[in-house]
Amino acid sequence: MDASTALCATHPESPAEGTCSRCGTFLCERCRRWQAGRMLCLRCHKVVLGEKPSKRAMTALAFATLGFCGFVPGLVAIVLGHQELAAIRRGEAPGSGEGLAMLARNVGWFHLAMLVVVGVGLALRG
Repeated sequence: MDASTALCATHPESPAEGTCSRCGTFLCERCRRWQAGRMLCLRCHKVVLGEKPSKRAMTALAFATLGFCGFVPGLVAIVLGHQELAAIRRGEAPGSGEGLAMLARNVGWFHLAMLVVVGVGLALRG
């Protein structure tokens, strides 16, 4: 039976819109939740959100924070944040690290922009 003819496991009166990418349960529109581009049932969504972020997500955020002491560590945050987001999309890293990875990557881009501004300012000054 495929999702187009299946019924929701929780709401048998509703046709399934898809299946949970984690456990395979048929889901209607009311039951499905999205995490890192994956459709999840309510139970799996709670499990995924309860997972600890990966070490790479935490390290990316640490480098982004260190970038405020000197812009260069922020550049590492761009790379690590991008790698973590790609791993989350592939389902190889916990979805709970998505927000941290996005924050680290975006703060890293801020550090890169500031590095360019400071570099241009020094070049024009000297």
